[in-house]
Amino acid sequence: MILRVAKQLFLPIAAAFLIYFAWQSREILVDIIRSAKALNIIFAVLIWLMMNALSALFSMLVFRARKLPLSYKTAFKIHVRNLPARYVPGGVWHTVGRIGDLRDLGIGQRDISIFVFLENVLAICTALMIGGSLVASYRGFDAWGQIAALSALGAAVCLFLSPYLLSLRVVRDGTPFPTQSFIAGTLVTAASWFIAASAFVIYLSAFPALSIQMSPLETAGSYLFSWGVGFISIFAPQGIGVFEVVAADLMRGTGSITSVAALLAGFRLIILCADALAWSALQIFRK
Repeated sequence: MILRVAKQLFLPIAAAFLIYFAWQSREILVDIIRSAKALNIIFAVLIWLMMNALSALFSMLVFRARKLPLSYKTAFKIHVRNLPARYVPGGVWHTVGRIGDLRDLGIGQRDISIFVFLENVLAICTALMIGGSLVASYRGFDAWGQIAALSALGAAVCLFLSPYLLSLRVVRDGTPFPTQSFIAGTLVTAASWFIAASAFVIYLSAFPALSIQMSPLETAGSYLFSWGVGFISIFAPQGIGVFEVVAADLMRGTGSITSVAALLAGFRLIILCADALAWSALQIFRK
């Protein structure tokens, strides 16, 4: 009850602060946006589109590991047709929509629980493990570097223990989840983060006036680490506000933290555009 209320309150507050940041930094943002390279922004959208393909592949791998013949085509359709639910306040409705479709296929609750567990645990563990390692390697022993290193270590331990937690708490039918399938799912998740981080780096490269003084690899690591911090901030739906402020504080460039945070919020529009394109294409080609 308290957590639900906190989420409902935090979303408008975080959005209001991001709007306030944008307004306070409007002159700087105007100069940055004027220098924007439209092709880079379009390319970032197209890169993010590839996330849908890997998400469907992940779903197929998990259910086939449970001896359920979910085809790639069906998994892709389920993922894409529920994309609009991602933008309903609460941050969970895309998952809820997919669960409903999977139940309609006759898939049982236990198998769905395994899928949801793996999707979330592998996402946060790989993001923090990769992103935290990169941030720590570039920043050394400053405050963020130490936090990132500890996060990467914790994520690695969690990733190692997750098959055992899965067997004890979720599977509970005497059938362990196949190790090969777990490794395959982890690799697919890591590949998904490579695509997501690439889209983020390309998005930032569209604004040369921002003068980011970081290598693409450090920028990618900052994105993954910031996303992970936003994800574990359970009071912030989809990490809104938390991701932007953490990433902005990690960025080394010419903009203030408020102007960079406001600009980073624009990356959510890249994701929105990519999701809208994928969903629209599915409606067109389904007919």
